[in-house]
Amino acid sequence: MINLHILQQSPVPMALFDKDANLKMASSAWKLFFEEVSTEVPEGIASALQNNIPEGEDCFKTKGDTQWYRYFIQHQEEEFLVYVKDITSEKQHKKAAVFLSEATEVTQLGTWFFDVEREFLEWSNITKDIFQVDESFQPNMEVMFSFFKEGTHSDLVINSINRAISEGTSFDVELQITPSADIEKWIRFRGKPEILQQKTGSIYGTIQDISEQKNTELKLALNEKQIKSTKRALTQNKQIFTSIFNSTFQFTGFLNIKGRLIDVNEPALNFVGLQAEDVINKHFWDTPWWKGSPKEQKKLRKNFKKAVKGEFVRYEAKILDKNQQAVYIDFSLKPVFDDHNKVTFLIAEGRIIQEMVEARKKLKESEKLHRTLLELSPTGLVLNDALTGEFLDMNNSFKSSIGYSDRELSKLTHLDLIPTVNRKKELRALKEVLNSGMYGPYEGHYEHKNGELVPALITRILITNSTGKKLIWSVVQDISHIKEKEAELMEVINVASEQNNRLLNFAHIVSHNLRSHASNFSMLIELLGVEDDVFKKVEIIEMLGSASKNMLETISNLNEIIAINTNLNIKTEKVNLKAEVDEAFTNISELIKSTFTEVENNIPENININVVKAYLESILLNIFTNAIKYKAPKRYPKIIINCERIKGFTVLSVTDNGLGIDLEKHGHKLFGMYKTFHGNTDARGIGLFITKNQIEAMKGKIEAESVLDKGTTFKIYFNENY
Repeated sequence: MINLHILQQSPVPMALFDKDANLKMASSAWKLFFEEVSTEVPEGIASALQNNIPEGEDCFKTKGDTQWYRYFIQHQEEEFLVYVKDITSEKQHKKAAVFLSEATEVTQLGTWFFDVEREFLEWSNITKDIFQVDESFQPNMEVMFSFFKEGTHSDLVINSINRAISEGTSFDVELQITPSADIEKWIRFRGKPEILQQKTGSIYGTIQDISEQKNTELKLALNEKQIKSTKRALTQNKQIFTSIFNSTFQFTGFLNIKGRLIDVNEPALNFVGLQAEDVINKHFWDTPWWKGSPKEQKKLRKNFKKAVKGEFVRYEAKILDKNQQAVYIDFSLKPVFDDHNKVTFLIAEGRIIQEMVEARKKLKESEKLHRTLLELSPTGLVLNDALTGEFLDMNNSFKSSIGYSDRELSKLTHLDLIPTVNRKKELRALKEVLNSGMYGPYEGHYEHKNGELVPALITRILITNSTGKKLIWSVVQDISHIKEKEAELMEVINVASEQNNRLLNFAHIVSHNLRSHASNFSMLIELLGVEDDVFKKVEIIEMLGSASKNMLETISNLNEIIAINTNLNIKTEKVNLKAEVDEAFTNISELIKSTFTEVENNIPENININVVKAYLESILLNIFTNAIKYKAPKRYPKIIINCERIKGFTVLSVTDNGLGIDLEKHGHKLFGMYKTFHGNTDARGIGLFITKNQIEAMKGKIEAESVLDKGTTFKIYFNENY
């Protein structure tokens, strides 16, 4: 029996319900706990009483919060005693732990804890991921210190931990760790000591991988450094340009597209005894250089219109010097284009040629030859920084030779245009220039924008500018055409040599074969003259007829060889190799069927070659019919066709399972004329000889591999550059 008075005064929220779940009595603590619940009996407890559930959890809303509780139900006779326990704090702690876990997972923020007294170190899983160790790994302080990069980083982390222990000082530092020999990471390492009884009892901390952030910072710093370097280079380029602009012997000025002078060099001003302000922003033809001759002014305006339209203009002109004397100059107007091929300004240049004009009559032929050589010269000029190889200036001849624009060259260095195989030689040349001040002329190579090598005759000269910087001027003469002519000459020599060798070989063949037939004829005629028996004479005459037929066949074969070796203008065409092989097998289909020959053509359908089609047909028929003709007596013939590409050749492989050839015994005469190896009565020994001549006429070659009673493989190399 429950004491109702004790229940009512209980400090624990308790209540008594009848068997129908009606509230009979509740403690003051119960009423206080559920004072914000709108119903007399909370829904969770009412449901538990009705369903006879002895224990559970439920919650209800309070002002701006949620109140959690756990209830316990005891059945006593006709009544139920219910008491509850406040578990709100417990729920909030669990919720906070979940939120913390999610937050660290999202931000990839690792945590660590160190118990100072027990010297116990604990890492979270994210921390272990950052240090790249397994979840089962148990760290300690000594092991942790070993992960930090030796030197400044390891010293700083040890000092930070020691100060946190001895002085209770928090720390927040950025350090590098080396989880493995080839990996370095930047981390943010934080720690906050917990003070117990005026000393550090433990340290709580976080670790975050900031490698990406650090790398970004380093890249930004590097970009800023590069920008400063580029600005310095631009300033130096301007100084170099000004130095060259004002130190040249020729007169140079810049005109806008309206014909007004926007800049002029000092030699031109000194020539007429003027200052820049006397002529700047005036129409060029109205300046003192041209005022002495209306004819010259008119000619200048006419040529200016041509130059503004994009035409380079050059002619001899007369201008006035400061003494009002007429002087001849070699004058030119050169248009300068923007990226849209639009003229932006003109470069006016004048070179005094007074002495040349006065001596023209005597030196006309010499001057003509000299000017022709000068205008046709492929010589290029280029200026590089001697130490970095940076391109500072270059002329159009050089750019034309290598195919790059000014903007592209500004991003490259000298060695970027030197082929890899030539760089050691080029470095030796540059070292010699730095030591002696000049090197060359020597033959070298530049690499064209399209990847081709540009041979050049090069002379390099060391100079020092006004700031003391070492520069190298290079005179680069493109000798590609010379190298091409050399290659053509070698090709002619090789062809002539090959033709001579073939003619010599052919002469031996003709001499041997015709001499054999002639000896046979001579012997038979001699026998015919001394033989009295009529029947014997008839037999000798028949032998003469046979010999005549054989000689005609020999002459026919020799004519065919002559046709192959002397036809220099044979017509080539692109054919599909698989289709041609299939067609060749079709042409001998009856032979294939009658001999039960198995054919396996493995050539891909996309293989095309340039050949003399008649030669190809002859080659294929010779090889295929030989594979069947010289089949093994105890097995059906099988021919396997394969194809591959090897160093500029398309290689056709024809493999059979026939009699095979003893190459040690017959290899040296395999492709000889009238050479047979198996004793077949219908063998002439001419097919492989013709095949070899035909493939060599197309700049190819043929090889053979063979094993007796196993079969033979012929490899036919078709030249892909033919």
